[in-house]
Amino acid sequence: MGEFEHTGKTGSSALRTKRLWAVVALGTAALLVAAWATVNDKWLWSGLPDRACWSSIDRSLLTKAAPPGDGSWEVEEMKDEWGDPECTVQRGEWRLKATVMKTPLKAHLWWTLGRISLPHDLPGMIKVNGDRVDGWLRLPQCRKKLVNVNVPGAEADRRAAADLAARTLLAVGNSQIAKCGGKPFPVPRSFDWPALKPVHLPRGESPCGVADAKTVRRWARGEVSQLGALDDVPASRCTALEHGEEEHGLGLFSAVVLRDRATLDAFSPTGIRAEVLVSPGRSLKLTGEDLRFDRDAVTALLCAKGRGSRYVHVFASGTDAQYAAIKRAVLNKVAATMGCR
Repeated sequence: MGEFEHTGKTGSSALRTKRLWAVVALGTAALLVAAWATVNDKWLWSGLPDRACWSSIDRSLLTKAAPPGDGSWEVEEMKDEWGDPECTVQRGEWRLKATVMKTPLKAHLWWTLGRISLPHDLPGMIKVNGDRVDGWLRLPQCRKKLVNVNVPGAEADRRAAADLAARTLLAVGNSQIAKCGGKPFPVPRSFDWPALKPVHLPRGESPCGVADAKTVRRWARGEVSQLGALDDVPASRCTALEHGEEEHGLGLFSAVVLRDRATLDAFSPTGIRAEVLVSPGRSLKLTGEDLRFDRDAVTALLCAKGRGSRYVHVFASGTDAQYAAIKRAVLNKVAATMGCR
């Protein structure tokens, strides 16, 4: 009896010992994973936390956007090759990526990074490319920071994918702003997007509202479509396309207008190439130098009196003379909306 009791105690002790060693092994493994993650600036979650990506993106936003399925969620936070925080949320083939970038980016062809302005006067843009929507949002509250996101779903529902991009930008952006101590962006109930695909223009309508429509229509053999618009928002872009042309190309011409110098400094490697003074009720006095192609710089329009300014980049196909004609028309159009006194 005593022997049996002793044997029972020994078995129980052995079981406790095995459990203790299992706990120690799991703890050691967790420490090793944590150490590896810290060294490599990489964290992995199996499953979807309540708030993903630096505790910023609500779970419901992701689960509503992703197609139904039984696949498991994976969330990965790491640093990209430039040392910027990057987060990927994935389930099966569905993948969302967000990056918090340090500025200035000094990006070549920075003026191609967006096509449609974010609504509600937000300092950012989106661009649809195939099934994905890419977007950026500058964070003035955090000085040298902007958020970039890349989300799927555009082929199934372009507006829903644009909404997802905008809400992800705001979620990650406001999370960063909270750390900076600034005032967050308001989060709208809905987004009033303009046309997210090129719109065919009637023959008498001027592309992007510029005066020199005849030049553009000659290039396009009369048929023109337009994507975007030159609006009085922090960042806008308008592209004139030959009707039926691939919307992701540069088009017949495109113009980008930035309202703030800080946005220009966040992107452009070369800044301002030319400055032009704007007086109310007068056409601009433009030299041949003003009408040259700016490459990765811009032409700055500055009110002759007051502090108003706009930063304009124009791309156009055709000859130098045709480019100069389009740039002249774009600059005059933008100057007329500046409200200089």
